[in-house]
Amino acid sequence: MIARQLAATAAAIRARPVLARWLLAGPGAVALAVATVMAAPLWLPEGTAGIDHLVWPLVLAPLAWAIACFYPLLASDPARAAGIMGVLTGVQAVLIATGFF
Repeated sequence: MIARQLAATAAAIRARPVLARWLLAGPGAVALAVATVMAAPLWLPEGTAGIDHLVWPLVLAPLAWAIACFYPLLASDPARAAGIMGVLTGVQAVLIATGFF
């Protein structure tokens, strides 16, 4: 059942590649960059003063957004790009959910 759903989703993405790339490079890239910046204090090591790093996530935010924006535009298969970005966003969301609560 899950395999059929994934195949149907991949077929829908391949049927409208311009729309898929637009959604992945726009709102998808913003969601992935924000999730990465929110989870960064959890996977970055503690600072020397015993507090979490706050500057690195802010410095890395434009880089995370640029990579997340350009990857679906340059990828040959938009369905694969959607899968990779979905998994990365999900991993960051799990880190956020388990790290803050």
